[in-house]
Amino acid sequence: MTRTCFILLCILIHVASIAQNKGGAIGSWRGHFDNHSVKTVIKGDEIYVATSFQIIKVNERTGASEWIDKTTGLHDIDIEHIAWDPIQSQLIITYANSNIDILKGDQLYNINAIQLNNIYADHKINSVIIKDQWGFVATNFGIVVLDLVKHEIKDTWFPNLNQQPVITYDIAATSDSLFAATENGIWSCPLKNNWIVANQWAKRANLDNKNLKRIIQKNNSIYTYNASEIYKLPAETYVYKTVNSNILNIDTTLSDLLLCLQYPNNKGALVQFNKNYTTTVLLDSNLLAAPVQSLANNNNFWIADSTNGLLLKSTTLQWMNLGGPKSNINGLLSINENNLVAPLFTNPGFATLNENGWNTISQIGNTKLPYFYSTSISKLDNSFWFSGNNGIYHLNSNNTQLEYINPNTLNGYYKQITFDQKNALWAIQDQVGLARQINNNWSSIALPGNFINKGLDKFVVNNQQQAWIIAPNKQGIYVYQSKDNFTTEKWKQLTTQALNGNLPSTNVTSIASDKLGNIWVGTDNGIGIFNCGDLATDPCNAYIPIVKNNGFNGYLFQKETVNCISIDGDNRKWIGTNNGAWLLSEDGLEIIEHFTKNNSPLPSDAVLQIVISPNKGEVFFSTTKQMVSYIGTATQGAQKQNIIQIFPNPIPPSYTGLIAFRGLVENAIVKITDLTGRLLYQTTALGGQAIWNARTYEGKKVATGIYLVLVRDQDGNEKGVGKIVIAEGY
Repeated sequence: MTRTCFILLCILIHVASIAQNKGGAIGSWRGHFDNHSVKTVIKGDEIYVATSFQIIKVNERTGASEWIDKTTGLHDIDIEHIAWDPIQSQLIITYANSNIDILKGDQLYNINAIQLNNIYADHKINSVIIKDQWGFVATNFGIVVLDLVKHEIKDTWFPNLNQQPVITYDIAATSDSLFAATENGIWSCPLKNNWIVANQWAKRANLDNKNLKRIIQKNNSIYTYNASEIYKLPAETYVYKTVNSNILNIDTTLSDLLLCLQYPNNKGALVQFNKNYTTTVLLDSNLLAAPVQSLANNNNFWIADSTNGLLLKSTTLQWMNLGGPKSNINGLLSINENNLVAPLFTNPGFATLNENGWNTISQIGNTKLPYFYSTSISKLDNSFWFSGNNGIYHLNSNNTQLEYINPNTLNGYYKQITFDQKNALWAIQDQVGLARQINNNWSSIALPGNFINKGLDKFVVNNQQQAWIIAPNKQGIYVYQSKDNFTTEKWKQLTTQALNGNLPSTNVTSIASDKLGNIWVGTDNGIGIFNCGDLATDPCNAYIPIVKNNGFNGYLFQKETVNCISIDGDNRKWIGTNNGAWLLSEDGLEIIEHFTKNNSPLPSDAVLQIVISPNKGEVFFSTTKQMVSYIGTATQGAQKQNIIQIFPNPIPPSYTGLIAFRGLVENAIVKITDLTGRLLYQTTALGGQAIWNARTYEGKKVATGIYLVLVRDQDGNEKGVGKIVIAEGY
C-alpha cells in the first residue's frame, strides 16, 4: 500500500508524574490563575474543565475540585483543547504552541513532535477527537494520528485527492467513516479496522462556499455547521439557521443537540435542537454571555462561558468556584502575614489571597468599588489602603467600611502608596509630587519647578524617611529628604553622571529598599545600589556591582531590563526581568536561583512584580501571563522566639522534600539532636526560617524516631525547643 503522509519521526515523549501541591513544602509551586474565562468542559472519569492556564477536575457528586497546571506538572500554558479517552482512562491536552500532554492517573506523557516539527510552517492544532485507541488531531497541515496506547504519533493523513498539506479544522467519525472539515470543503474516507482506506478520500456535498469549519457525529449521522447554519450530510440545504446570533458550539451528550449561541451585546443562550428541527431555550442571556461549550450528564448541565466561568444547572443554578481571582491582576500588589492584596486595575475592586483561598471584592455594602492602582496594608491594624485616580481609599480591617480621602485639591492621579518604618502613609501623585499622612493629618510635598512631574508612578521610602522616586521620561531618580532624620529638607535628582548618581542608566524601571536601608535601583542596563546619608551635605552615588558569569566580569544585569526588585527575610534580592526571575545573595554577587519558563512553572519569562510572604517565605511572581508562587527558603525573623513552627511534622513516609523550621528569631542558630543530646546537624536560619534535609553532617539519612530542635539567637539569649517526628519510610 502506498500513501503520501508525514510521519513525525522525531518523536519526543517525556513521562513524568503529576505532583500534588503540598501547600507549604519548600520548593513547591502554586498557580494563581484567573479562571473566569472557560474554554471547554467534558466528561471523563470526572468533569474536566479547561481554562487557558489550568485543568480543573471536578467531582460531580461532591463538587470537590483539583487544579492541574504547570505548577503541578503540565508542560505548558495556553491550553486549547481537551478530550477524554474512555478506553485508556486518560485526558488528552493540546496547547496553543501545538504541544500535547496525555494525563493518565498521576502519570503525564508529553508528545512535542508537532510543536518541534520544521516541515510545516504552520502546525496549529484546531481540534482533537478520540476513536478507539486513536486520537485524531486536526492541524493546519492535516490529521495527525496518535496511538493512545503507546503514547506516540502513528501517522499523518491529508484529507484530499492529491495528498498535499491542507488546513483541517475539525474531525468526526461514524462507525465506518472519518469526516474532515477542511479549507477545501468537507471530505470523508472509509474506515476499516479503525484505519482509513488509503487514497479513498472523497468530497462530501457541494458546500465549499459555506465556511463550514465544525463537524460532529450524533447517532451515526454527521452534522456540519458554521456561525449561523447547520447541515446534516449529505443534504446541501441547512436544517437550522439562526437569527441574530452565532453558533459557538454544538454538544452531542444529550439525546438532542445542544446549541451554544451568542447574541449581540455580550449575551448568550443554551438552546436544545429537537429532532423535529425546532428549538427549546434552556438558559437565556440573563445568565450567559459567551457559552462556548456545554455538557449534559446525570440530569446536570455544565456550561462553559468564556466571559463568566462555569455554570452548573441542576435543580438550581450555580456558578462554580474555579479558584484564583476573578480577573487578571494588573495593579501593584502588597502582602503581610495574613493577606496578599491585589488591585485588579483594569477591573473595579481587588482580590485577596489568604488561608481560605482567593476572594474577589467589587462592592462593599451598597458601594461599588472604583478602579484601584496600588495597595498597602497598615502594620497597625492590618487594614487595606488603596490608591485610585481620584484619591485614596481606606477599607477597615473588617472589610465593612470604605473611607474616601482626597489629601489635597490638586489635579493628578494617585499611583503607588506605601507605609514607612514609622507607619506614616505616603502616596505619589502624578503631576504633583508626594502626599504624606502623619497622625491622620495629610500634607502635600510638591516637586521642584525644574523637575518633570508628568508620569510619576513608583517610589519607595527608606529607613531614613527619604522618598526615592522613579523620575518620568528616563530622567533617573528624584529623592526627597524630609526633616525626620536630617536638619535640612532637600530634593535631589540623580543621573548617570559620575558625581551625581552614577546610575547605570537614566531609564529607571524598578526600585526597592533592603533591610539595611540600601536602595537598589533597577534600570534597562542593570542595577545600581545606593547607601546615602544627608543629601544636603554628602555625595550620593551608586555602587554598581561587578559579577563573574561564565568566566567574564560584568556589571550586575548589564544590558538587562530589571522590571522589579524584592527583598526576602534574609535580605537576599529577588529580581524580575524579561529573562525570568533571579535570586541573588545579600550583596548581589552570587546567583542562587534563576527561574525561567523552561526550567520552572513560570508561565512567562517576563516577570513584572515580585512580593514575598514574610512569615511563610512564599514568593509570588506576577508575569505577563498571570501569577504563580514558589515556597522559598527565607522568612522574616521574629522579634521574640516563641513556638518553633515545623513543617511538616510529623514527617509522613511519602514526604521527600526539605523540612522547614519557621518563626525563628533572625539568623538563629538551629541544632538538631537525638534524644540523648547527640548533635546530628547544625545550621543558621535564613532570616526567620531554617531548613534541613533530614541528614547528618556526614550526609547519612536519619532513622525513624523523635528528634529535638534547639534554637538560640546569635547572642545566646532568645531560646526555643521543639520536637520533630520522622515516620518510618521517610
